[in-house]
Amino acid sequence: MEENKKVKLTTKIIILLSVVIALISSYILIFVELPNKPLSGQGGALSEDVEIGGEFVLTDQNGNKFSSEQIKGHLSLIYFGFTYCPDICPTTLNKLSNVITTLEKYNIDILPIFITIDPDRDTPALLKEYLSHFHPKFIGLTGSAADLKYVADLYKVFYTRSQTSENLNNYMIDHSSFVYLMDKRGKYMKHFYMNSSEQEIVEYIRIHK
Repeated sequence: MEENKKVKLTTKIIILLSVVIALISSYILIFVELPNKPLSGQGGALSEDVEIGGEFVLTDQNGNKFSSEQIKGHLSLIYFGFTYCPDICPTTLNKLSNVITTLEKYNIDILPIFITIDPDRDTPALLKEYLSHFHPKFIGLTGSAADLKYVADLYKVFYTRSQTSENLNNYMIDHSSFVYLMDKRGKYMKHFYMNSSEQEIVEYIRIHK
């Protein structure tokens, strides 16, 4: 009897350790390796045959249809995330807000766009309230799950839902955290990483605008 208890306890410990190791590995892959790897075709480098961006139609934070055509004529910074994100998304949006404020001092017009990857919770109204905490130029976009998946694929964005409890509405989303710089034709110029500094982004845009 005592031996059975020891076996059960040992089994539980092994299972618990396996779960912890899996969670740590997932965190390293998603938040350390993936966000800081170059986008790639093959071999880990951004190759010329990898096309980033494309045409799409979504819904903005005011409930109006927003087309990728409306981006043209402006430089734009595009970021994919979700309003329930506890740290990476608000940190990135705050950084981009500071970048835009700095660029305004140099009379550089740039359009910041936040595209949600959480269509089940991020309604236009919620996006509007969330983005009110950042630069007023921000445009928030949402849509159906299929539409958002289509746009995410255009930009080579990785994301996956991670259930944290039995409550179906209580979940996190693991996602890549690139910021995409698009030119005035709506064509891809460069992507920045989670650890790219405000100064790095500002200087690149000032030189290549």
